[in-house]
Amino acid sequence: MSSPRARPALRLGLMAILALPLAACLQPLYGPTASGVPLRETLAAIEVAPVAVGPNEQALSHYLRSELVFDLDGSGQPRPKQYRLTVAVRTSLQSPIVDTTFGRSNASTLLGTAEYTLTPLAGGAPLAVGEVIGSASFERSPQRFAVVRAQRDAEIRLAKLLSEQIRNRLALTLRARP
Repeated sequence: MSSPRARPALRLGLMAILALPLAACLQPLYGPTASGVPLRETLAAIEVAPVAVGPNEQALSHYLRSELVFDLDGSGQPRPKQYRLTVAVRTSLQSPIVDTTFGRSNASTLLGTAEYTLTPLAGGAPLAVGEVIGSASFERSPQRFAVVRAQRDAEIRLAKLLSEQIRNRLALTLRARP
């Protein structure tokens, strides 16, 4: 019979042997795509169209488009484009905490839903269609200008969050595309 101290080492060794066949199944996300082109170059070939938003949300449109352009091709070098990304965003504002004395909200949450479509510039069926969701909270103080700045910061954080999610989903889609 084995000693109690040898059992954890035996279990660890058994787990390593069982996990060895799975090691060949893992591939890095940012390696070459199925076509052999590096994923960074494939993502840089995406042209980002102006983001469609509702009325009074032009700032969020600007922030999201800027984040997408940077996340997909942060080099700043002009490159030939093969794909077009269109994004439409819907937002809503929730105030879960309300001060009962004054009837004002103390905090708000900016919720955003972005629907995106990736199509080839040459035409054809969409390569990727999806929806991502994000939220950013901010404090609502009695100072009006502080609330305006806090809401703008929440829009910037929401844009970064949505952009990162869209980039990751596009990377997964384009990674497997021949």
